[in-house]
Amino acid sequence: MDDPYDLVLGMFAVGIAAVMLVAGELYLVMRPDPPEIYAPPPLVVTSSIN
Repeated sequence: MDDPYDLVLGMFAVGIAAVMLVAGELYLVMRPDPPEIYAPPPLVVTSSIN
């Protein structure tokens, strides 16, 4: 850390990482919940082709 710009660059990197962590947490909190009831497709598929 001979250059004072190294400290500025490091602080900038820590700030960007903090913003990304907050944005990720907000995404995880605000995303919609998946549907709770899963309806499986019908087991028998009928066709009108004879």
